[in-house]
Amino acid sequence: MDKKMKQDLKILQNIFKNARNKKHKCLVCEEKSINSHLLQKNGILNIISSNNHIIQITGNDFFKAEKEGIIGIKSIGINRAMSYPLFCNIHDTNIFAPVETEEYSLNDYTSQLLFSYRSLCAEIRKKMINTDIFERIKNSRQFAVNFELLKLAQSQIEANSMGIQDLNWYKNIMELEINNSYNTTDYIFEKIDYDFIPISASAVYSPINPSEHTLEVLKDSEKILNYIFINLIPQEDKLTLIIGYHKLKTNNWIKEYITSWKGLSDIEFEKKLTDLFATKIETWVISPDYWKELETKNIKAFKDYWNDNANNLRITQSVDFNLFE
Repeated sequence: MDKKMKQDLKILQNIFKNARNKKHKCLVCEEKSINSHLLQKNGILNIISSNNHIIQITGNDFFKAEKEGIIGIKSIGINRAMSYPLFCNIHDTNIFAPVETEEYSLNDYTSQLLFSYRSLCAEIRKKMINTDIFERIKNSRQFAVNFELLKLAQSQIEANSMGIQDLNWYKNIMELEINNSYNTTDYIFEKIDYDFIPISASAVYSPINPSEHTLEVLKDSEKILNYIFINLIPQEDKLTLIIGYHKLKTNNWIKEYITSWKGLSDIEFEKKLTDLFATKIETWVISPDYWKELETKNIKAFKDYWNDNANNLRITQSVDFNLFE
């Protein structure tokens, strides 16, 4: 690595660090946000933690990424696991009280909506941070003549900004329902129970179909992309999938994908989870003790696939390994 490249990587690393450490406003009001767990620490994450730690995907720094790839899978303290600066303390407490301070049922529409709302807000925040990162890159004198990087930065700014716009459409409707502004149920959720596996996930996913989502369609601000809301919630004796979509923003692929989670054998479920974690979402965690039991070759296959396809959002992806066997 030459001196210029080392300088570039150092500047990029500082940009990413500063953008991610920046203080943010609550996604509901003007107050400062706190770190919000996507799934609560007590009653969900602590079920699969070991010594107050959990295994989670994290990004490697630029120097480490050159040798080990862009992702690391590391042990992290449960207080920081699956957490993002989303809401101020008041809104984080009040909005989610029905699923944190009271007895709740995963069959209940409001509970399903609240879990999905938090994962939706996390995706908005991630895209806001990404936009900030690439704005900083675009404005950095270090990269003033790096036209390839500047082109990439501009495309990322546009893509993340359009994603935020789409997600805010879903967010506004969810907030109306959470606040009981209208007596409607605009979201359709399925609840499916499986045998217990010590994992957890909370994410949104927009399926991109190469034959349908041309560059022209993706750049059309009038066309709101379809999103699926996915939560895997561990309990003492089972693992529950809550998966859903907005009833006006769906298609045959989404309906068939949700149906494909039903009636699975243990092996089929493991392969389905592998596909989900490798090709569709990144906000998932796993028990450290369970992680140690997984085959080294399967972990390597997962990391290799993820590093090679991190920016591939297409539904045509497929994996030929089972992380959990």
